[in-house]
Amino acid sequence: MYKNLLSKFFIVISSREMMLLICMIMLITSLPLVAELTHFVFNYWKTNPTLEEIGEMQELIDGYGGILVAAGVFFEERETLIHLSHKRNQKEQAEPTKLETYLNLIAHHNGMGILLMGLFVEIGSQIMEMPSRVINTDGIEVYILAICLFLSYIAIIIQLDFIKDFGKTYFLKQYKNNQPDVH
Repeated sequence: MYKNLLSKFFIVISSREMMLLICMIMLITSLPLVAELTHFVFNYWKTNPTLEEIGEMQELIDGYGGILVAAGVFFEERETLIHLSHKRNQKEQAEPTKLETYLNLIAHHNGMGILLMGLFVEIGSQIMEMPSRVINTDGIEVYILAICLFLSYIAIIIQLDFIKDFGKTYFLKQYKNNQPDVH
């Protein structure tokens, strides 16, 4: 019973609709985070932020980096989730359709991009968190945050590309017939 339930869960979360929904939610929640970071970086010298405010930004990018890493791994492993659900449902695995092959490729590439942006954002966050005797970041926090901001912009572009590529499969004739992919 639990195997069947788990299989259905894998099918639902790896579906085109759910992947699109997750990416759209992630994008919508990313925008205020990136807007806050943008405001902070571009007004750094005007406002002369306190250590507490810099720490808040470091926590923000650390959390955002973690979200990007988790989402990147999830998107990247779409094919594995589908494979697990088919393995639990049937002894023989069906050939993937052209649509599934395309979606798996897009999910893998964009997931890898999101994952890498998240890892580099987290590296920036961790560099800022290290003790000054190891890496002294006093005075250069804004540059580290600016790099993280740039990487965040790239992550948003990747998310938009993911949404575009997944979304266009609803409209292209080649993905409507859902026939097995013949190489």
